[in-house]
Parts: sequence; structure tokens; C-alpha cells
Amino acid sequence: MVAVDPGLPQGERIRLYRRRAGLTQEQCAQLKGCTVSAWRKWESGERQVAAFSDWIAIARILRVRDLYRLTGMPVGTMPDAPAEHATMPAIRAAMLSFDPRPAGEPDVQGLARAVRSAWDIWQESRPFGQIGAMLPGLITETRAAIPVVDGPPRDLLLRAASMLYFLARAYTKHVGAHDVSLLAADRAMAAAIKADDLDQRAAAAWNIGMILAGQRHTEVAQELTRAAVAELEPTLADGPAARMSLFGALHLLRAMLFARAADENAACEALDTAEKVAARLGERNDFRMVFGPTNVGIYRTWVAVEFSRPGEAIRTAQSYDVRNMPSVERRFTYYITVARAYCIRTEDVAAVHMLLRAERESADEAALNVEVKALVRELLRRETVLTRAELRPLADRIGIVD
Repeated sequence: MVAVDPGLPQGERIRLYRRRAGLTQEQCAQLKGCTVSAWRKWESGERQVAAFSDWIAIARILRVRDLYRLTGMPVGTMPDAPAEHATMPAIRAAMLSFDPRPAGEPDVQGLARAVRSAWDIWQESRPFGQIGAMLPGLITETRAAIPVVDGPPRDLLLRAASMLYFLARAYTKHVGAHDVSLLAADRAMAAAIKADDLDQRAAAAWNIGMILAGQRHTEVAQELTRAAVAELEPTLADGPAARMSLFGALHLLRAMLFARAADENAACEALDTAEKVAARLGERNDFRMVFGPTNVGIYRTWVAVEFSRPGEAIRTAQSYDVRNMPSVERRFTYYITVARAYCIRTEDVAAVHMLLRAERESADEAALNVEVKALVRELLRRETVLTRAELRPLADRIGIVD
């Protein structure tokens, strides 16, 4: 067993265990699915490993089971498998049942209204338990209706199905069921193809790209979004505003993917394109993507943090007021991104303040979010009398045992 100096920086710990594993930086980067430059920045300390999911991936590559030895933080021992969210067995069963049976004659209009209502609840208040309880019935009803509905109602049904699967993708991703999330995104694409709807297909590509990005399948997601953008672009001049909004949202996703691949120029170009579109359209919520100038600002803030420029991220964030955004998720992400920036600068009082604002947006999300847990653990490691009174109760509420 390697004796590690308790004061050894995280980057040097990564280098130490990589050498012990007999791996090169190039091999590790390939296994991680990141660039060699990104791995080198982690080892040099130029860039922080901010996401807990990244720490888990690095630990598995380096064959380190005890995350404390790798991170120097009290993060415990890697679990063999994460516990499944209580709502997932019913959702998985609804997605995979062999013969979904309708409760009665399909009510396509009623189903479409129910999907819109579920989306309103998810975006406006984000109650995980309520949405988790709604999804199995909606999925079963939709799957049962698709084989038996024909004629004009079928197009409405397929569009409603696609939007329902977008919601299932978002929900299951946030509770950590990535297998079901990818399945839901694929089902959304299948419904969009059956509907022969370019905009629904592009929205489905965005949804698949989001789950692929979360699983670090960066190159596959880049190609998917490139193809979607290429098909949309020639139709923009005569297309609806919603299509232009999709075009902008896809560029925001591409900016994130380019940043993950450490391609700063491409990330900035994608952001610039999205910003031009947002300036023309204003704030919109087509296909529940919440595209507009404010969301472009959130992505600019995130990209600045990703490229280790926390000061720029904070200055950018201060230019945007997210309080009136229609999506809890977008507001939550904004506060967590700003908390990351403050944490990198060791401005811990401000970081805790941002984390508490995120928790006020969605306590359920805060308790599940791996990035929140990683930030709280880092802040606990260097807590002071100024942060302790608020930080420790927050750690208790999200399930961290100090």
C-alpha cells in the first residue's frame, strides 16, 4: 500500500497512483474518454476534478478503491453500485413491459394534456416523488395507444410520446438511472421519426446528446449534434421560430461538448452562434429547452469554469438574473456553477451561499446531485468558523456524514 502524505495535492495523488498502476497519461486519457491535455491539467493542478462522477471514473482507471486516498477528501469508499431511486422500479417496468395494456379507449387529447401538465410541474417545482409517480402510468398509456391509434390523432400522439420520453430522459438522468435515460431518449427519437417531424427529431437529438454528454461519450454526441445542426440550418430562413430555437440550443450543447474535449476555440464559436440566435429570438421554452440570452449566459459561465477561469465565470454570472427563468433545473445549475467558481477561488462563504440558493430551488436535486456532494465535501475539508454553521447542516440534509 502506498503511503500518501495527507497534505499531498490532488493532482499529485493522481500522478502517484497512475505511475503505480503502470499507466501513461495517454493511456489514462483514452480510458477516461478525455483529451491528454485535460488529464495533464488534472495532474498539474491547473484544473480541478470538480465532478464526483469524474473522481469515480479516475479511481476505477487507476484501480484505487478508497476514494479518500485518491482525493484526500472524506468521500468514503467507492460503492459497488449506487442505490436505485425508489421510483425507478415502476418506471423501468413501464418502459420494458412486454404487453402494455390500455385502461380503456385511448384518449390522445387527454394524454397530450397530461404530458404538458407533467412537464409544467417538472419545470416549475421539480418534485421528484410526484413526477416519479406520474411517469409509469403515462408511459404505459402511451405505449398501449401507439399501436392502435391511426389517422390524424396519430401525429398528435407521436409528438406527445416524444415529449413524454424527453421528460422521462430528464427525470431518470437526474436520479442516476442512465440506462433508462438513454432508452427514453432513443424512444423519443423513434416517435419523432414515425411522426416525420424534423423539429421533433432535432429535439430528440438534443436529448440523446445530453445523456451521451453526461456519460462522457463526447465524440458520439458531437457527431449527432453536428448532423442535427447541418439538417436544420438550410431550413431556418423559412422555418418557424421554434426551429431557430432548437438550432441555438444544439449549439449550446455543442459548446459543452467542445469544452469537455478541451477545444476552447470551438466552444467559444458555438457559444457565439447561440448568442446571436438568442439575441434575435429572446427568451423561449420550445420543446422545454429554455433557450434564450439567459441560458446562453449560464453556459458561458459553465464553460469559463470548465477552462479554469473562475473569475471570468463569476463576472459573467453577475450579468444575468435567473430568477424569472421558467425552469428550476436551469436556476439550480446556475447556482451550482457559480458555487464551483467560488470554491475554486477558495471563497468559501460565497460558495456555501450559492449552494444554499441551489438547495432552495430544489432540495430533492441537491440531495441527489453528485456535484453538490463533491463541493460540500471539499468545503467541509477546509471549513472555518465562517462556513461551519451553514455548511454542516447542509451536509446533513444531503446525506453526507462528516
